[in-house]
Amino acid sequence: MANGLFSTRNKKSLRDGLQDNAQAVEDQIAELRDEIAALARVLANDATSGASGIRKKARAMKADVSDAAHDLKGRAETDIRDMIAAGEDLLADFQDRYRDSGRKARKAVQDNPLATLGIAAAAGFVLAALLRR
Repeated sequence: MANGLFSTRNKKSLRDGLQDNAQAVEDQIAELRDEIAALARVLANDATSGASGIRKKARAMKADVSDAAHDLKGRAETDIRDMIAAGEDLLADFQDRYRDSGRKARKAVQDNPLATLGIAAAAGFVLAALLRR
């Protein structure tokens, strides 16, 4: 028999070579699938640990913000109490001055009744003149 290009022996070795190449490609594809699956697991683990770290940081920040808000609330309450106390002190001072002014005015009227009557009359004339216009 002839050993030509299309001989049975050549076909068999060509077919075996193609099958070997196909098997090698399939093996490489299987290896790639395994590596991709391993990479996906690594990424999933990294994402999980990253999310866990973010959760921890968020909890810590929440606690810090809560503490800061609590401190701020305490300071605000203290400042409001101080302002109320200062306002009460001012009001008491004005009341004392008002009483004192009333006493001084009564004393001045008792000590100088004619001068007071003259001042009242002058004030009445000025007020009447202003209201006529």
